[in-house]
Parts: sequence; structure tokens; C-alpha cells
Amino acid sequence: MAVALHVRLFLSAGPLWRDEINTVVVATQPTLAGVWDRLEGESFPLLPYALLHVWHSLGLGTDAGLRAFGLIVGLSAIAALWWSQRRTGLPPPLLALALFAINPVVVRWGDSIRGYGLGELTILLAFTLVFEALRRPRPVVVGLAALAATAAVQTVYQNSVLVFAVGVAGAVISLGRRRPRRAALALGIGAVAALSLVPYLAVMGRAREYRLVSIEGATPGHLASVFWRALGAEIGVGWPGHVLAVAGVGAVAWALVNVATRRPASGRRPALAFYGLLALLIAIPAHFAFLLCLGFPTMPWYSLSLVALMAVSLEAMLQGWSPAFRMGRVVLAGVLLALVSSSAFSYVGLRQTNMDLAAAAVAGAQRDDLVVVSPWFLAVSFNRYYDGAAPWSTIPPLEDTSVHRTDLLARQLQAEDPIGALVARVESTLQGGHRVYWVGLPAPSIERPPARLPPLRGPVNGALQGLYCANWTLHVAQALRRHGAATEPVPLALPRPSQPYERARVWVTTGWPPEVW
Repeated sequence: MAVALHVRLFLSAGPLWRDEINTVVVATQPTLAGVWDRLEGESFPLLPYALLHVWHSLGLGTDAGLRAFGLIVGLSAIAALWWSQRRTGLPPPLLALALFAINPVVVRWGDSIRGYGLGELTILLAFTLVFEALRRPRPVVVGLAALAATAAVQTVYQNSVLVFAVGVAGAVISLGRRRPRRAALALGIGAVAALSLVPYLAVMGRAREYRLVSIEGATPGHLASVFWRALGAEIGVGWPGHVLAVAGVGAVAWALVNVATRRPASGRRPALAFYGLLALLIAIPAHFAFLLCLGFPTMPWYSLSLVALMAVSLEAMLQGWSPAFRMGRVVLAGVLLALVSSSAFSYVGLRQTNMDLAAAAVAGAQRDDLVVVSPWFLAVSFNRYYDGAAPWSTIPPLEDTSVHRTDLLARQLQAEDPIGALVARVESTLQGGHRVYWVGLPAPSIERPPARLPPLRGPVNGALQGLYCANWTLHVAQALRRHGAATEPVPLALPRPSQPYERARVWVTTGWPPEVW
């Protein structure tokens, strides 16, 4: 079923959505040095872009070719989960497959052309290989563990705290078994991974300034609600997603209590169980602390690596107990498979975007018409798919729409009148009897918008940029209302609905014909 979900997404996802386009534009710079120079505008270290850069150089940079890359990553994560169980001598990971591999949120965003799927894959490998290195510290195994840990932090920044959790858990287990050298080895593997991030200190500093406009101050409640969605309760999944999330939290709590309160027979499996226990006890609060310090608005895909670590740790903790305990694990996996599969199959059948269809709907606009794209962040997708004659602009106008440029948005927030020229352009287009197309969210209906806000002189943050963008949008909408006829929807040739994060619509306003005296 897990494989079927990944194949279903591969066949159904369609064109790239804006975040994926952003990744591809950065990854396909002419040189890796050019990729490095663009990292401050993105969310990941170098490794995902380097892999996509090579993939593109092989002639596989089409949308279909990139979807194949995502499929390979997603299937590799399933294989890594299965390999982890067999490597540690455990039975098939039935519960982890049910909670992780058929989680439709994991499937969709892990297979997207971003770094999150690679983050899942590398943290699964790091968890297993670090334990193997401590159990049998042969040079090859230690080298592979260090490589996996380094790859994990080089794929997703938040994996750094998960690698830290794995390393400390391994060190504590080794100290408990009176093996201080192996404890030092576990910490050393983590140190190697941490040192690999040193070159990114300057990038992180620039990124914080670059993305200052997006900072909104995440709260624990916000992070908890988003993580709940990452466990399966995502928009569009329906009630089975909530069942999956409840089962995930319940299974982890069940495993934590059992490992912490019971003392099974000695051997490799108890060490593995306590390793998984400690890794989770450290990783969960460390992950949320990292996101709180980061301060950026978060989405469910930020936590996919933690969901992967929960799955593999859960299987490590749920071994070696009574037959009734093991049977309960099998029954829970079977119930989840029955309840979630249908909804997951429908969810992964959604397209990633409909912006290609929205762009096609306005492709027939004439040179004297105008296209307005709102909100501004939809510009990345529209820029990729629009091939019409009419000029177009975001609200506010941005000089570069090939990638997300929040630094340009910050400049507009500090400009004297960033929206005046666009409002004048809308008015002149309509007064000439031409059309203005609106792509994205609908233009608000308003008689008299509030006064235009003065240039922003203080620090820029997400709340203020939202306030300013809303004000600018109201003024453009008023120009449409004052100088044009009633706004009409433009139908899209939509074969299937798209996922809710990029589901644009199109409207058109026709200007009054000029009067002839």
C-alpha cells in the first residue's frame, strides 16, 4: 500500500508548485558556486541542491523527471525503514509502516522536490548506523555512520538536533554498559556532523536578514497544531488523518511508558529499546526548541524527519515483549491500514498546483490587457507557467519573480509609494476599455479602502508585511471597482483538484469603453 501511494502521487502530482520551483531554480544555477550563493534564500543546506543539480545535468530536469527523483527518494525511505529493522534483527516494521509510510502527509511532502524526503531518508539511516557503529565499531560501519549523520545535517537544518539526540542517546547507552570509548565514539560522530555545518554560519546569518520579512514569532501552540497535521491530520485528509495522528501519539506514549517501566531480559534488543527511548525523549523537545528559536512560520513538512525518527524509534521500543503486546501492535497496524488507505489514496491523487491552468486561462490576454497576481508569493509559479502577451505584476511589484525574494518585498515595504504605479496602470488599462485579469485569491469587494500606509521605518516582520500587503490589495481592488464592470470568474480546465496550498482562481474585469463625443 505504501508503494502504491508513492506511485499514485508520481502519476497524479503534475507540474511543480511554487516551493518546488524555488528549489529547482536554485539547484539549476550554472555552477555549484552559483547554487551556494543562492542558499540564503532557501531552506536547506547544499546537499539537496547538489543532487538535483546532477540530476538536471543528466537531462532529467523536466517536471516528469523531477517527479521521478521524488519517487525514488520516497521509496528509498520505505526501504531504509525496512532495512533498519532487518539490520537490527527485528521483525518487519508493521506499525512504523502504518504510522509513517502510509501517512499521506509524509508521502506528498516527502516526495516533493524539496529536501524533506532526503531528510527523512538520512535520519533513518543515521539512527540505525550509529547504533550499529556502537555495537560493532568496525571502521567501515563507523565511517558509514559518520557519513549518514553528516548527510542528515547537510540535507535539512533541523536534522542537526535529531542527530544530536541520536548521538547523545548512543553515548548514554554506552556509558550505561561501561563502554566510555564507545560513548565518545557516538559523540564524535555527532561532532563530525556538526563541524560540517560550520561553513553555513555566514549563510544562516544572511538568511535571517533575507527572510526577516517572514518572521512571525512561532508559539508552542502553533508548533503543536502544525505537528499534529504532520502526523496525518492535514487539511484535505479528513477524519482518517486525525485517527492516524491519535494512533501515532498513543503508540509513542505506550512505547515510552513500557520501556521506561519494564526491564526485559538483557541483550541487544533492550539496548536498542532504550536507545530509541532516549533518542525520542531528547529529539522531540529539541526539535520544537529549534523551531521556536528559528521563529519562522512552520508547516507540516518541517517535521517529517521527526516523524521518521518517531517511527523507527517506536519499532525499536516495541520489541521483545509479551505475545499479547506484540499482537496489539499487529492489530493496530491492520486497523490503521484499513481506516486510512482510502483517504490517503484520494489525498495523494491531488495535483500539486493548478497555477499552470490559471496561467493558461489568461494566456489569451492581449498586450493592452493587464494581469495581476495576488498574493505576491504566487509569482514564482505564475512566472514559470505564463506564456502570454499581456504584462503582469504582483502586489506589490517585484523585480525578480523567479524565486521567493522577501528581500525585495522588504524594500517595497520601506518605499514611499510602491503600489501607486500599479494602481495607475490598472486604472489606465480599464479606462482604455481593456481587461484586467486577477490570478490567485479573489480581489476584495470594498467601497473605500483605508488610507495608504506610510513607508515602514522600523523592523520588518511577518505581521507587518501582511498588514501592508492587505492595504495595497485593497487599493488595487478599489481601482477595479471604480473603473471596470462587474468582475467575472474565468473557468479553469481542471482535470483534478490541487492540494490546498496552491489552488488559484482567475477573475477578469473589463473596462468601460471610452466615450466618443
